[in-house]
Order: sequence, then structure tokens, then C-alpha cells
Amino acid sequence: MNFLLITCDQLRYDAIQCNGNPYVETPNLNRLAERSVRFHQAFCAAPICSPSRHSLLTGKYPFAHGVVHNGIAPQQPLNDVGHELGKAGYRSLNTGAIPHRLNPSLSFETISPPNLEDLLSEEQKAAMEWEDKNKRHHAGASNRPKELHKGYLSLQTAIAALEQTAASGQPFQYWIGFHEPHPPFFPPRPYFDKFETITFEMPDSVPEDAPPPHPYIQDRKKIWQDMTPEQIRQMTAGYYGLVEMADTFVGMLLDTLDRLGLTDNTMIILTADHGEQLGDHGLFLKFVLRDPSVHVPLMISHPSLTPGDRHELVSGVDLFPTICDYAGVETPADLHGYSLRPLLGNKGSWPRQDVLAQINQHIMLRTKEWKLNVYDGELGELYRLSDDPKEHCNLIGNPAYAGVAEQLHQRMQELLSMK
Repeated sequence: MNFLLITCDQLRYDAIQCNGNPYVETPNLNRLAERSVRFHQAFCAAPICSPSRHSLLTGKYPFAHGVVHNGIAPQQPLNDVGHELGKAGYRSLNTGAIPHRLNPSLSFETISPPNLEDLLSEEQKAAMEWEDKNKRHHAGASNRPKELHKGYLSLQTAIAALEQTAASGQPFQYWIGFHEPHPPFFPPRPYFDKFETITFEMPDSVPEDAPPPHPYIQDRKKIWQDMTPEQIRQMTAGYYGLVEMADTFVGMLLDTLDRLGLTDNTMIILTADHGEQLGDHGLFLKFVLRDPSVHVPLMISHPSLTPGDRHELVSGVDLFPTICDYAGVETPADLHGYSLRPLLGNKGSWPRQDVLAQINQHIMLRTKEWKLNVYDGELGELYRLSDDPKEHCNLIGNPAYAGVAEQLHQRMQELLSMK
């Protein structure tokens, strides 16, 4: 069995049509979903790129591998899933999915796409979409065609590599990352125009009598507090345009597998490194422990699997042991993840009762009913998700729930001790 893992950067769970989005059309993700086991309660290990990707690679939460923010190298050489599959003769490849520059110990062979900047005209380089302020507050139509976006360059690089790999006959795992829908939210004109005049449903407002969130969240909201409804609508249009462009790239990749005769013997895993706030809680981008930033799509397809829907809690750290399990290699005993085989095959019990996510020293523990967010050691937020799925009513100061908070905190400390 080969393995193809596809990540779409900053793709939140409900941003695609097959997960209920009423605005976007994602026919290629839809067709993959139709033949997949779909996980509706999948969560990343960090609401930011590099830490989350290192957790996908290692099967461990950020506190263990040490990459708790972008730009940080691992504390020590890491054992990744490629090291294990290499023992069984697998070739491990990466295009755009792994921060290899920070981690020279990776077992993956990185095949990098061309440098986008080398392909742009001076006019394209000077476009407003590249200004940092526009990544936070503005969106619009790009002056570049889809062929001059990072995702397309990664796609073309991956297609050529798949052609070469298929010809060799060697079993492989290939991790392919599409940059979209990561900001700046400036898709090509055809993708933006579709959404430019749509009146989107605005994010739910927080009830006036709701207890305040942690001061970190209150302070972060100030970045966007003066945004107009038109700016919010433009940001949403730009984001959804990039989602549809990412869907185009996924479709071209799936077509390549079909053309090369790889589909019948390849497990396809599609997920995201993290989500996007998109105005929820008055926030955009990520960097926070709210569900829009940590709840991600996950679908797994192989002809031997019966398609269906799963609602158990799963984490990005579960993919390493799953791949090892289906490749027939021994899974290291010190991982934080579990093989998803019981859920993929509808056999056996599922042990996971909670998921953890971390950015710097902000740490989340989430169960199906509860979420506890700890900020630099301070118990800052408690949400009862069964009653408050939008995370509006912070119960951390309510004495009636002090016991729940303490119990969740003890469980968090138990996990944090599992280096």
C-alpha cells in the first residue's frame, strides 16, 4: 500500500461543501469524501503551521518535540514516520507539506517547487496583496493566474515526482502540501468574482451578559475591532475563493493518481495543518485555541475501506501510527497518537477521550463536552461545548465548575508529563 497525505494550509473544517458550507463548491473534495471515511471531530495539535506539521510527522504533541511556534527548530533529532516506513523499503517524499529547513533530521526526501518570486513580474511583485497589513484586514482579486500561485507550483512538482515514482515500482509515502487557502486572501479574479457580491451570514455575536474570554483573546480582538462589514465580507470572499482554487488542485492530483494507475493501491489522507477564524469571536487568521482554528477536515480513502462518517475525537498525532499500522511496520511505543484502524474498519474500541493543542505556552485540552484553555500556566477559559458550541460563555470564574476545571487540568498535566 502507498500513502498520499494531502494538506491544505489553513483549511477550517466547515469551509468545504461536503462538510456543510453553503457558499463554496468543492466538487473534487466532495468526490474524495464520497469514497472516504470522514472524521467530523478531527483536531490539529497546534493552531499554527510548523508545530502542527511536526506533530503530524512525529505522532507527538508540540510540548514533546519542542516546536511550539513557527521558526523554532526541534529540541533534538526527531523520529518521524518516514524513518519507520524506511525499514520496510518505503521511499518518503515531501513537497510543500513539511518545514524541512528547520529539521535536518527528517527522513523525507524534499522535492521543492520553483521559487514563486523568481516567476513574478515586477508589477506582480508590487501588488498590494503582498503588504503585511493586507494579510490581516484586506482581500481582493490577485493579478496572478492560478498557475502563479504556490499551490499550483507544488502540484506540478508533485505530478512529475509521482510519474517518476510510479515508474520505479517502489512503495512510497508522499506528503504534498498546498499553500491555499493560507493568506493573503487574494485568489485569481475568476475565483474571487464568484463571491464578491455574496452577502455572507455574519459570525454569531457574543451575548452581552457572557463572561469575558481570557485577556489574551480580548487583546487580540483589538486587531480587527474597527473592521467594517464590507471588509469582513471581502475577507470571507477571498478566503472562499482560495478554498475553491485548492479544490481545483486536489482534483488535478486525484486525476494524476487515476492516470498512473495508483488509486487502487494508495491510501489517500486529506487534512489541514490548522483552521481559520474567519471573523468568529471577532478574530481572523489562527494563533488561538478556538475551534475554528483547531477543528480540521480529515478524510481517508482506500478501496479496502468502507466509506462512512465517524464522530469520535481524533487528533493529527493519530496519523503516524495509522500509517505504520497499514504499512505493516511496528509503531513506536512512545507516541501520543493511536492507529485509526478500529474506526476505519469498524472493529475494536477507540481509546481517545480527549485531544490537546498548543501554541507557545497556551494549551488546550478538549473533550466532546468540555474545553479548558490554559495560558502560561493560568487556567484562563472553560467552555461547556455541549451547551455552548460557539465558545461564548467562559465558565472559568464560576465556582460551580471549579471541580471540572481542576479535573481537566489534572488530565492536561498527565499528558504533559508524557515526553
